[in-house]
Order: sequence, then structure tokens, then C-alpha cells
Amino acid sequence: MSEGFSIRDELTSEQRTAELGLTIDPGFVHQRKIETLLGRDLMRHVDEAIRRLPELPDYMRRVRVDHIYTKALLLFCAHAGTPSLLGLLAARRGHLFCSIVELGAAQEIEAGRAINSVETPGVEGTRVDLEYSTDHIVASTTRSELRRGASMAVVAELRDFKDGVLTFHPLLMGGPWLNDDRQEGVVPSPEWLGQDFYEIFVEDIDEFSAVRGGEIAADFNAMRRISESAFKACLAEILGDSTTRDWGGETSDHFAAHLHLNGRATTAAFLLKGPARFAPMALNHLGKNNDQIYRLAQEPAQLLVVQHSHDITSPVRATLRAFAVQPGNPRRYCLMDGRDSLRVLTAYGKLERALELSSGSDSSSPT
Repeated sequence: MSEGFSIRDELTSEQRTAELGLTIDPGFVHQRKIETLLGRDLMRHVDEAIRRLPELPDYMRRVRVDHIYTKALLLFCAHAGTPSLLGLLAARRGHLFCSIVELGAAQEIEAGRAINSVETPGVEGTRVDLEYSTDHIVASTTRSELRRGASMAVVAELRDFKDGVLTFHPLLMGGPWLNDDRQEGVVPSPEWLGQDFYEIFVEDIDEFSAVRGGEIAADFNAMRRISESAFKACLAEILGDSTTRDWGGETSDHFAAHLHLNGRATTAAFLLKGPARFAPMALNHLGKNNDQIYRLAQEPAQLLVVQHSHDITSPVRATLRAFAVQPGNPRRYCLMDGRDSLRVLTAYGKLERALELSSGSDSSSPT
């Protein structure tokens, strides 16, 4: 996506909520490791797909075979519930991850084996490296991106943990690739949009449609006086949901089973943050190793929403995106900052109700 391009400004709500798929353009394929992971029964489907290929020049056939292995591996990861890298690190268990990650520049990529460090925002005390043989690089673009460091879609398995360094061996690496599987044609040139495509905004949710067309206020200071529990009660009233009391083991603050995006039904899990610290939300607001976003991501929801009474910083956006947007199994994500929170309360006539609940002058409680 070009610098300065804004999903919110440049795409319509219909385009932002279009059903696009996310795959990997394979530039590194370790067929032997993939075959070992899939096993004999699943490999029968891969072999059958390869047998059905038409007569092709060798270079075209190799590309087609790589795409068959890619599709099979991503289907396996989706059905197995393979976590993102940050999800694996937060859970401190698992041996395989499927993620879009930021890689540092490769060490010794021309020497037969190479290592790229992996950025893990908000994770302390552990370093992650990808180590691999360059023999499995099948695309010059991928070689160049690995050499200098880039955003890369990766499926990798844990090989070693020593001296605070987790070493993974990749099975598959390449550029994240958006495609229009349903051939709806709503989004022009989706391949240019990247993983940011899956971010949506409050105005894209049908149940918040009353905010559409309204201006985003610069002053959201009223949110300083609205408690988290009051916002939760008003949110539930707007959505026609009931609420439950918060408890320590919850994975989200509210789960909505009947939301809609451009008329399509979806489920959503909300992480709500009130004004206990009326300041921009940073990663240190979200628990050790981002465990609150990790818990949110455990919900069986197609949309993950982080709400805060103030601004939400870009590292939080990047972290939520990393948990939500996986190749082969992407989910939508939404950040509802203080301005958007105020827009929703105002548009639905809930601002005074929220202020009353926060001050305790209204004795009624959510049910």
C-alpha cells in the first residue's frame, strides 16, 4: 500500500467490508517439512492436485506446485487453529505459528544458511529468530526482501529455545496476498492493500450506522467522566444485548453474537478500557506480553474490537492486527478510540445515560 494511503479515507464502507481472502505468495517453500507436517493422508490431496496439472513448462509447473503446497499448508493451519507468533509467545506453548511478521535484515544470506530476527512488540525477555537454508528460496523478490528485512507472511516450526532465544525453522515464507476469491469486484486491485485491509471502523458496523456522515469531534474530554462499566452498559443497550459481570478469567469484556457488516452477520468480541488512566493507550495498558489482546483473540469472534476512552497508539494497532490477521484465516479488527466512543454514545442518545451511570446517580444496573 502506498505511503499516505488511508483505508478510512480512500475506501468506501462497502469496499472495506468486502470478503477478500488472504494467502501467501510463496517465495520460500520447504516441501519436505510441509509433507512431514501434513502426513500421508493429507498429502494424498496434494498429490492429486499436482496430478491434475496440465502440461506446462518446467518453471511454470514448479510455481503451480508451490502454490498447491501453500494452499494445503494454510488450510491445515486454519483447521488446526495454529496461533499467530504473538499468540504462541503469550501462551508459552505450541510448536507452529502462522503470522505476518516484521523481519530484520538477514545475516549471511549468500552463505547457504541465513538468520532473520523477528520483531515482537511488547514481548520482553525473549528473542525470536528465523533460521533457514537459502536453497528453499524460490523467488528473487523474496530473497531481496529477506536480505534487507521486510514484512513477511510466515509459517514456521519451533526448533530450539536456548539462552532466551527462540529459533524457528520456516516451512513457508512470502508476501501476504489479498485476493478476491468470490470475484465480487468491489475492491479494485486488492493486491495493493496489504494486511491493513482488515481494519474496519465504527461506521462500518451496521449497528452503529447512526454515526455515518457525522464529523469526528476533536474534543472528547467527556469520555474522562465515563466509566468502563457505564460504557459497557450503554454499548449493550445499543446492541440489544445483555451484560455479565466482569471476572478475572474472562477473555473479553463483551461478546456480541449478532452484529452485521454491510448486511452480513458477524460476531464480535470487545476489550473495553475506561478512563482509569485518561491517556493514550500504549502496550503497557494491556498487561504483560499483551495478554489482554491475547485473551481477546481467544474468543471465537470474527471481529476483534479494542475500545478506549482516549487515543490508541500505533503499536497497539499493530499488535491487534498481528493477532487478528493470519494468512488463510484473517479476522477483522477495529479500534474505537475516545472520539469514536463519544460519537457512538452521542448518535444513540446515550451520553447522558453514560454520565449518570458513571456518577452513580442512576441506581439501575445492566442486566
